[in-house]
Amino acid sequence: MGITNDRGRYYWVKRVPKRFQGIVLGADGKPVSQVRVALHTDSETEARRKAAQVEAQRMAEWAALAAGDTAAARVHYEAACQIAAAHGFTYVPMGKLTGGDIDELLSRVMALAGRNPGPESREVARAVLGAVPEVMPTLPEMLTEYCDLTATRHIRKSEMQKRKWRLPRDRAVKHFLEVAAPKGKDGLPVPMRVDEISRSDALKFRDWWSVRVQKGMQAGSANKDFGHLSEMFSTWTELKRVDLANPFTKLRLEGDTEKTVPAFSRNWVANKILEPGALDDLNSEAVDVLLMMVNTGLRPSEITDAPLYDFCTDAEIPFHRVAPNGRQLKVQHTRRDIPLLGVSLDAAKRIVARGGIQKYHDKAGSWSNLVNKYLKNNGLKETPDHTAYSLRHYVENALLAAGVDDRVRADILGHKYKRPSYSDGGYLAGRREALQKIAL
Repeated sequence: MGITNDRGRYYWVKRVPKRFQGIVLGADGKPVSQVRVALHTDSETEARRKAAQVEAQRMAEWAALAAGDTAAARVHYEAACQIAAAHGFTYVPMGKLTGGDIDELLSRVMALAGRNPGPESREVARAVLGAVPEVMPTLPEMLTEYCDLTATRHIRKSEMQKRKWRLPRDRAVKHFLEVAAPKGKDGLPVPMRVDEISRSDALKFRDWWSVRVQKGMQAGSANKDFGHLSEMFSTWTELKRVDLANPFTKLRLEGDTEKTVPAFSRNWVANKILEPGALDDLNSEAVDVLLMMVNTGLRPSEITDAPLYDFCTDAEIPFHRVAPNGRQLKVQHTRRDIPLLGVSLDAAKRIVARGGIQKYHDKAGSWSNLVNKYLKNNGLKETPDHTAYSLRHYVENALLAAGVDDRVRADILGHKYKRPSYSDGGYLAGRREALQKIAL
């Protein structure tokens, strides 16, 4: 984009991009390679502001022209929405405009008055007056747009966290289309446009999940699908200003019991998991992550995703730092420092000696799958419901049994608690004193 001054007045000047050459026409109806628009000001500051607006309008108009040539209906519709927005209007289909508030229609007609006739002006008129056919995205396309619209939610997430966040939403869309979408010649689901999805389709999906739950699937899995689809739909329609009823509301299946992970008993941890040789067939890094949990109650990801410098084993009071470090913490109060003692300190020192977490960095899920399988195959699960995460619950129970103050327990485990902010460093000694009561 550029501006030029001609006899004290400023103009916007731009060379037509290659992808639009041949479709941008001059006053004589012939293609032009450069466009010049009067900005009607002698102020350079105002000229630059106006030039940015003109640039946005013209690029949207040219995109609409190009889309019209290639019959890309969806792109054409999106471009029309952008053109309308660039001229200060929300895109509204013509049928709704003519049947609605006459003042709204008149304001749009007046905004178009005085424009020179030509292909660009016609596209502007079609956009402002809602004459471009309204084309909705398919459900997978809506998911992609939803992710773009909510990008600021994930600024602090690592790439792995972003993938884990997107995965269940992709899965919900896949499940729904497998059940409700028509099938193509290849037998695969044909993605449905969002305005084609009916309440009946959503209820059909609920029925499909209901049968699966009755056969043993968790109702929570079904409700996650319903929740993801409903939230995506409502957010997308709200932010895109699309007037569509959400077909995915009120689908929740009742009667599910929340499955909780039980805590290991102290006897089991001391005499089974820490029995000499019990973990010998597990790789050393996986073992040390597990052992770091024993006296800290740390979440696996708080260990696997930590950089080397968060393993502060040489400090006066050795500790492990839980900090964002390029990833999003579960909640802000999980940021904390945890003293290291006993087998957990020994494990942290071995991790440091190896140069930090290598094999399972940013792969807490892979670590959990491996360790849980190992515990199962080697008789190290106290009950079938116990998992590696049961160590975190063990620490919580052990601290409670030792009479540790609830505020200190919350500090150690990263639970929410209304507490004062410490600045003298004494909190670390207090946490160490509490953990010494249960350390193995």
